Amino acid sequence: MIPPIDLIAADLVVAGAALFGAFVSGLTGFAFGLVVLGVWLQVLPPAVAGPLVVICGLFAQSVSVLSVRRSIDLSRLWPFLAFGLVGIPLGVWLLPRIDPQWFRRGTGAFLILTASYQLFGRAGVVHAGGRAADGAVGFIGGVMSGIAGLSGAVPTLWTVMRGWTKDHARAVYQPFNMAILAVTFANLYLSGNLNGDHLRFALVSIPSLLIGAGLGLVAYRWIDAERFRRVVLWLLLVSGAALVI
Repeated sequence: MIPPIDLIAADLVVAGAALFGAFVSGLTGFAFGLVVLGVWLQVLPPAVAGPLVVICGLFAQSVSVLSVRRSIDLSRLWPFLAFGLVGIPLGVWLLPRIDPQWFRRGTGAFLILTASYQLFGRAGVVHAGGRAADGAVGFIGGVMSGIAGLSGAVPTLWTVMRGWTKDHARAVYQPFNMAILAVTFANLYLSGNLNGDHLRFALVSIPSLLIGAGLGLVAYRWIDAERFRRVVLWLLLVSGAALVI
């Protein structure tokens, strides 16, 4: 429970971080949790901050996914989504059986190396594997979500490696992340892990989420494909560094 004397300060910090996180999510289609969680944990206990990322992240994704709704191709999306949902229970099962610190550091190192190679090396477009490879990547995303809530990192990186246009890439990993977040939210609700604090701070965040996502969508419409690719890769690189640190 948050002490009443700290609620106003917490409201301001939560709303401010939500504004910037929603802007980044509106621009890139992911990374809301990466942006806000470290800030929110300064004023909120983990039991409030963690589920709040899921609630607000799902809301922000629901707003910003409108920008690519016409580009959503179910034939391209379904392998990610179907196998991703299958992977969630395995991730949950693995959670108490692996060292979460080593998992996070290993994932972070993988993101750093792969994103750096895409940014600074001479990486080509990956055509091999077809839908089977896409499904395998979705499965990995589902497992990682069950272990540490990191559903979007690998699928987002994979769409960049595939060389898809910014709309087609985002039309895959954003609906994928929305589905994973929705399943996570349902699990939180059914398990009784949501309370009045989550509802309160979610309501405080809604105006910031709407403004931030709207501004991010405006920026997304103006950014060119190569710059968008580099922004996504830099965010993945920063995400990996944050996991390692």
